[in-house]
Amino acid sequence: MENLDNLKDLWKNQEESSIRFTEKDIHKMVKKKSSSIVKWILIISLLEFLLPNLIFLFTDFDATKQFYEQYELTTTMMFYSVLHVAVILVFIYVFYKNYQNISAGSTVRILLSDILKTRRTVKYYIYYNLTIMGIIGLHIFYAVFNSDEFQASLASGTSMVKIWIFSIIFLCLALLIFWLFYRILYGFFLKKLKRNYAALSHKNGL
Repeated sequence: MENLDNLKDLWKNQEESSIRFTEKDIHKMVKKKSSSIVKWILIISLLEFLLPNLIFLFTDFDATKQFYEQYELTTTMMFYSVLHVAVILVFIYVFYKNYQNISAGSTVRILLSDILKTRRTVKYYIYYNLTIMGIIGLHIFYAVFNSDEFQASLASGTSMVKIWIFSIIFLCLALLIFWLFYRILYGFFLKKLKRNYAALSHKNGL
């Protein structure tokens, strides 16, 4: 069960082996592997949600609060925090439903549909995280750069255009790092789901 391709080859050439696999057996194996993959996606998304919040408990609340108050970001960041928690909880719920659906899928078509839904959900999850990071980053830059304290600290003749360009480049690099992280972390599972989908669709001519 470690290698689906090996199972497919064995199934196709089973007249040469004493072990015989039916289409139903292959379907069960693919379903079990897909269910395991989605379970890991669910576990990782839960950890990704919980760990930052646990780490936040050990951060300097006063410094963060002072920073938000200094640049009038308290209400804004509270809104983003509530929104982010709500959206992430929705994604976790959807991942859980995908796991349930794949585990209970009774036909090949239903299993194929659930695998596709899971892959789309993971991609939307990644896009959302990168988008919200970018929006919050730009909002913080805007609030800081337009504050009286920041303007007063600038040396004479300093170009705000150059500061914005540098800041946006920095933000893009940070987002790129997160994208690579998600690409490696979730991409591994997406590739496995893609292989399972291809195996089922090819075997059933779908």
